[in-house]
Amino acid sequence: MHTLPLDFAGDMMPVVERAVAVLRRGGTAVYPTDTLYGLGCNALDAPAVGRVFDIKHRSYVKALPMLVRDLSWARELAYITPEQEHLIARFWPGKVTFVVPRRPIVPAIMSGGGQTIGIRAPDHVFVQQLLRHLGYPLAGTSANAIGSDPMVDAAVIRAAFEKSAPQPDLIIDAGRIPESLPSTVVDLSGRIPRILRQGAVRADKILQFL
Repeated sequence: MHTLPLDFAGDMMPVVERAVAVLRRGGTAVYPTDTLYGLGCNALDAPAVGRVFDIKHRSYVKALPMLVRDLSWARELAYITPEQEHLIARFWPGKVTFVVPRRPIVPAIMSGGGQTIGIRAPDHVFVQQLLRHLGYPLAGTSANAIGSDPMVDAAVIRAAFEKSAPQPDLIIDAGRIPESLPSTVVDLSGRIPRILRQGAVRADKILQFL
């Protein structure tokens, strides 16, 4: 488990390039986002996704969220109607995850064996750079073991993972990031849209567009 310091005010490219190298060879990484620290990998690499489940001690029947650059990426990964695109565009990039039917390119393990996937485009400069240079979506679950609270301090995350196995290959240490509620989750996979989780974006702001 290697740690790379990240300074948002400096040159992020060396960290991006190192993270891309780890992820492209099937590795796993902890990285800062606009909500909390995420634990992830190349979301289209099924064995790597399996390692994320193992690191998090997460049941394989529970889906993992997926992070993308923008709506154009989401179209390639999921079945999204024009009406849904109009809604998604109002809240991306941002703290809203939309659950939509996945395309076959997305490994079934990402959706817990189901047919839907939660997708979000984060409003975060580092994650956007990482996605752009990686060229693949990221698995984007919170960097904590099941039963533990999500964490916003890289030092605390490292200490927690040092006591467990397996461990992530890389921790991108941006220090303590601003605390935030998790993303709001909106299920668009059924006939009637549903708010599955109230998070950083208030449900009433979304419901007015449904």
